[in-house]
Amino acid sequence: MITPKPLLSENVKDFMDYALEVIQSMDGAPEHSEADRLRVGENIAKLRSYLDAVELSYQETIPVISASQVNESPANFSGTGHS
Repeated sequence: MITPKPLLSENVKDFMDYALEVIQSMDGAPEHSEADRLRVGENIAKLRSYLDAVELSYQETIPVISASQVNESPANFSGTGHS
């Protein structure tokens, strides 16, 4: 299970480590039993949910710019660096 960490890079590293485990579990796919196929399917589903968590973690690091901040312009702004 991936546990959230303060740094986005740590979350991505955990995701990548788990992704490698999932890829390794896929080795020998033609010889997999039904149980192996189910386990790999579960691993892929879990990996997908972890990727969603990484994406959410990324989105949470982006500052929100409100429409009022974008539309406000300071008084006496000439756009040339002078006032």
